[in-house]
Amino acid sequence: MPTIGLDCNITLRNPNVNLNQITGFRIKADSLRILLPKIWYRGNNLLILIPTTPIAAGKRVIELTIVCATKPINRDGTIWDIDAETQHDLTRAFASRVNESHTLVDPAGVTYTVGIEEMEDRYAPGGGDFLLRWESRFVFVEV
Repeated sequence: MPTIGLDCNITLRNPNVNLNQITGFRIKADSLRILLPKIWYRGNNLLILIPTTPIAAGKRVIELTIVCATKPINRDGTIWDIDAETQHDLTRAFASRVNESHTLVDPAGVTYTVGIEEMEDRYAPGGGDFLLRWESRFVFVEV
């Protein structure tokens, strides 16, 4: 099971992804933003989860970039055994579940029930197969 602070920064969970198991991801440094907007109009990806727009007062918008890299090193010095392609496949699996709620746990251990508003994928190789890397930017809205 992934451990925030050891082998991942955030976790996601959805009953229809990865057999409903908690999935850990690493996020790009300084990419996590948790907003409490004055007003936020949801897009079509959240039409069923959030039927009215703008979203209700007190709901947060969470933006972050997940980094899917080959053989990243954990804090204890071990190498994470999940390759970049597998990590990226998992991000796409979560992104494909529009209008479904996900459980997100942030680096501070705070749990949110969210829907995916937006996802942007970038292939960012850093120098051949050894540094293969994907960056996936997500925008989540608390439901």
